[in-house]
Amino acid sequence: MTKIKKAVTKFFQTIAATFKANYTKASYWAQIIGSVLVIGMAIATVFFNVSIDTNTVLLIITGAGSLLAFWGVITDNSILEDTGNTIKTKSNALASTEEAVVEALSEAQAKIEAASSAAASQAESQASQAVVAAYSQAASAAAVGDTVTASSAATLASSLAANLDSNAQPDAETASESASQASK
Repeated sequence: MTKIKKAVTKFFQTIAATFKANYTKASYWAQIIGSVLVIGMAIATVFFNVSIDTNTVLLIITGAGSLLAFWGVITDNSILEDTGNTIKTKSNALASTEEAVVEALSEAQAKIEAASSAAASQAESQASQAVVAAYSQAASAAAVGDTVTASSAATLASSLAANLDSNAQPDAETASESASQASK
């Protein structure tokens, strides 16, 4: 726990030192504001399905830069004015960065969904195998005249099949254990 506390403390000290050394530089603020704009638009596009095309991205970035520059002129704040002008100047680069971030996030999201779908398919397959095993156990028990085990296994198989139909991701391991216990 002490290592984590030291790491967090060092992290915040680094941020504070960086801020103290750079807060009067327009390029520092342009980097921060540009990053926030790019990340915000990328998250809105990928996770909230907000449709933002390249022209809209350019308009938002250029508009934010213009507003900052305008506010800097009104308040006689040269840092704010320079920050806004830097953002306007770099709007094409920021728009390209936003597109790259959106593509990377979309690709990662697609991979996560594919992995989740594959895991669900595997779980469903295992659950189906457990249902077959339970029915097989019921049939075997019935063939040798063990009606108690046959009835128990048939009930379990029916329950597992109903659960499989109502739940896309049943716990296949529990179903397999239940099927083997029914045979006892």
